[in-house]
Amino acid sequence: MKKFLLSSIFLCMFAHYSCSNGGYKVSTSVLSVSLSADGEITSITVKGKKVEKPVFAFTTIEGCRQEGATIAKKLDDGSISFERTLVHDLLQKSCVLIDKFIPTANSVRWELSVKGDGDAWGSVIRTQIQYPAGENTLFWTTWGTPQYDPATVDEALAKRLRPFPGKHQIWFLNEENNFWADPLVPVPFSEVTYHYGAPYFGYEEEKRRINFAPIDGNLFCIPIATVVEPQQGIGLTFALSPEDNVINLKMTTSAQGDIVFDRLFNRISSANEVLFSMDITAHEDDWRPGLGWMSKRYPQYFDPTNPNAHILGGTGAYSNFSSELNVDNLRKKCFTVNWAASHDFPYMGMFLPPVGKEEPWQRFGGQAWRPWETDGGGTITIKAMNDQAAMFKAEGFYVLSYMNVCEFGAHIKFPPPPATRNKDDKDLWKDANDFLYTMLADGILPLPDVFARPENIGAFPPQHWGSWEGCIIMDCGDETYRNFLLEQARRHLTEIPDAFGICIDRLDWLRLFNERADDGITWFNGKPARSLVTSWKTLMEELGPIMHDANKFILANNHYKRLDLMKKLDGVFDEFAYAGPPLNYSAFLCVNKPALGWTEHAEYVKREGLDNFFQKYLYMGVFPMCPFPENDHAILPDEEIEKLYMDYGPLMRLMQSRRWVLEPHAVSVENNLAKANMFKIPDGYSIPVVYGEADVVRVKIANLEGLNQNSVCEVYYPGKDTPVVLKLNKNGSGWAVDVPLERGCAMLKLINK
Repeated sequence: MKKFLLSSIFLCMFAHYSCSNGGYKVSTSVLSVSLSADGEITSITVKGKKVEKPVFAFTTIEGCRQEGATIAKKLDDGSISFERTLVHDLLQKSCVLIDKFIPTANSVRWELSVKGDGDAWGSVIRTQIQYPAGENTLFWTTWGTPQYDPATVDEALAKRLRPFPGKHQIWFLNEENNFWADPLVPVPFSEVTYHYGAPYFGYEEEKRRINFAPIDGNLFCIPIATVVEPQQGIGLTFALSPEDNVINLKMTTSAQGDIVFDRLFNRISSANEVLFSMDITAHEDDWRPGLGWMSKRYPQYFDPTNPNAHILGGTGAYSNFSSELNVDNLRKKCFTVNWAASHDFPYMGMFLPPVGKEEPWQRFGGQAWRPWETDGGGTITIKAMNDQAAMFKAEGFYVLSYMNVCEFGAHIKFPPPPATRNKDDKDLWKDANDFLYTMLADGILPLPDVFARPENIGAFPPQHWGSWEGCIIMDCGDETYRNFLLEQARRHLTEIPDAFGICIDRLDWLRLFNERADDGITWFNGKPARSLVTSWKTLMEELGPIMHDANKFILANNHYKRLDLMKKLDGVFDEFAYAGPPLNYSAFLCVNKPALGWTEHAEYVKREGLDNFFQKYLYMGVFPMCPFPENDHAILPDEEIEKLYMDYGPLMRLMQSRRWVLEPHAVSVENNLAKANMFKIPDGYSIPVVYGEADVVRVKIANLEGLNQNSVCEVYYPGKDTPVVLKLNKNGSGWAVDVPLERGCAMLKLINK
């Protein structure tokens, strides 16, 4: 085999490419990828274990055939590119597809470039990986619930995957998604289709689903696929870049080991180059290091932009309560954050009317579902809003102001009613219809022609999508509407300085498209369009610095569970965490960020078995909402549940400022007699041990940084005021501790000495 001299001395230390029998090889210190003369992956070798897998992988564009020969080029940086011309006979279009394989310090990076030779068109850009799955091969991704064929798992694995009933009597929950299952368990390959964040929107009958809630288990929130071979002690991870302009993404797996990534709605033309990338990494036989690699490679998506965001970690509320706080009670429940469910705005989108600090306006609150507000919502002032935030702040708690970037108005009419004021009238804001149609009409998300009334097709202002209380859906990518939102954010900083930032509601609308706009990259319904995913990214590039430069935080109620939407967010406040799968999605997206999950009602906690409810939150590192006065469609004070929150309060405090430990085999329980996860905290590590099936279990811990024979192991139990100190024993290259359980649970704190 002939070796080629690289121009970069640094790359020479860990990577090379070679060519033999018409094929090529790209190598790093940990793995090598063999390539055919046509640029197809033919095998992957894990060097440390000397294991070679006949993996076959390639990229195609649906409906296209190759014309002419593949052009291979060996580049000075150690990479190899393969250029192919593809022709779509039906559309009479063509493009150039370039696959480039680049050695990095710890991966082989596979970059794709697609450029058309004329007018725009679109098709599915598909990367296919054919992995030779054997009897013991396992698959893992960031799913809501492990997806598998029950016939392929043995009794021991089935036991680990058993569902814990949710018992939530919610109209959109059924037996298939009304439970929680452990998402940290790899399973055999199965015939499954996964959707990135949410099923994609389309005009086919089954794709018209709007008002989306992420309750299904077959989504994946981080674009990663990990293959584990326990018998050989190896794992391979295929990690797609969150920096790519992904409009929609679908992943399909087969029982034979196929992994197929379909990228949808990207535009191919001579005017723009479509770029995608994937890194192939090799590691030990565990799911953790693949996700750990990705979190280190893309910290801007995994770490909070404001590094102080971990102070928000704790139980939360969604309330307009403004009376005296029971501070001692709240602290015992590990309370930290109130997302101000004020509905202080006169209507959605007009969060701070253009008035003086003490000039009152009629609040939007007081709807039928807020029975405690019998006065129709009453009036409010900017000063009163800040006074409420200041009350929480004085007690060491945090208030996040409400914001929504996709919904506007109340009782919006179409066609537009006659205006009652002109744009120069200082009171224009008082009527939502006047303000919308006079100032923000360009930002209305048009109802697609297939749904609009025939007489409204092409009309301006357009017929709109409707939402609750007669508000409508807006496109935050429109410059006028975006500037309006940004000005609202700036006013929050000056008018409500005692709030600690904002929480943005309802990202589910980002699944939609604006067919009257053009983001330069989307091809939807046979023509250019603007994806609201692009709109969000554009908005956040401006909104993020406004809030973060003022040391404020941005959280979101992220119905759309996608990693690329997490850039600039400091955490999540998930409205559907109680359903099971959403809890898991939010946990994965927040391995290094604070995650708060919704609790519907006290009765639901009781139906779940009380302790069972808390233990899944501990395991996933997510904080549940706590009972709080005037919680809006969420848990209210209840004597029995209050005690339970106080029982688990000390355990939840051990998750504050936590980051997931993603080292291989970081923690496990011998014989799987309980579930355990592991977090890094400022002075050591915390380990929730939950759902125990024995009085005492042995917890095994990897030889992690800071642990030694002097490390102290404290164990906290629900309802106990003081911890118990247990001995940490050497266990091979790691550590072990025998942990008595109470109520099936214990929370370990390992203190570095």
